[in-house]
Amino acid sequence: MLTETKNLEDNRPVNDFDLKLSFSRFFKLLKYELAASSKVLVPIYCAVLVIGVLTRFAVANKVDFESSSFSFYFEMKRIMEFLCFSLLTAAVCISIVILTGRFKKSFFGSEAYLNFSLPVGVSNHLASKLVSCLIWGIACTAVGLVSSLTAWNGWDDFLYWFEDESVWILHFGLGYIFWLASVILLFFLAMCTGHIVPKFKRVVEILIVIVGLTVQGNVVSYVDNFSSSDAAGYFILFVVPIIFSAIWFAICYLILRFKLDIE
Repeated sequence: MLTETKNLEDNRPVNDFDLKLSFSRFFKLLKYELAASSKVLVPIYCAVLVIGVLTRFAVANKVDFESSSFSFYFEMKRIMEFLCFSLLTAAVCISIVILTGRFKKSFFGSEAYLNFSLPVGVSNHLASKLVSCLIWGIACTAVGLVSSLTAWNGWDDFLYWFEDESVWILHFGLGYIFWLASVILLFFLAMCTGHIVPKFKRVVEILIVIVGLTVQGNVVSYVDNFSSSDAAGYFILFVVPIIFSAIWFAICYLILRFKLDIE
């Protein structure tokens, strides 16, 4: 049986759209999303941290390795650095696969009908997915940074740089979160659009991502060429991703609310 998400929402009582209840259910959805994805992502991130520590150990014990009869320091160093870099790359790729899989399963797969039967609006479902991906994106970035600094002994330089540029780093970190949100929502939009055009699904998804990133990049380039002031820099860092996030979120909501049929 095909059921439109709009019909499911229209049958809900009016008080189900109360703001307090919406936030309560949003946090329940977020808790479920984090629990479902943490089963795979947490062990991977822990493995990245462990490899970072082991790589640092291999580098720090250069004298011991060189004084041994086998003298395998350089081989060990290369192996550990390769493992660390490979695991960092794998962690990013696996995070993307897991989180996109969670999105498709929740909206288009086996969990879709149950999710849209709950007394929770589409916006709350979409927001919980966004916040979940943001949390894991920040966690993945933090794990990668900590592992890299540990593996290649970069903590002293980082702390020295942070003391001199702490305000700029905090602003950059906040802007990074905003831009990460806009990219995540662009991927959501690509998956939503691809689902309603199943015949050319993959092509449409790739085109949406390419076009979206190109448009964002052109806007950034235009603002940067128009003015090089600090105000323009903050506009690029904060305002541009917020505007695009709102646009991508609104389009995703409209597709999921009015154009999506779940079987």
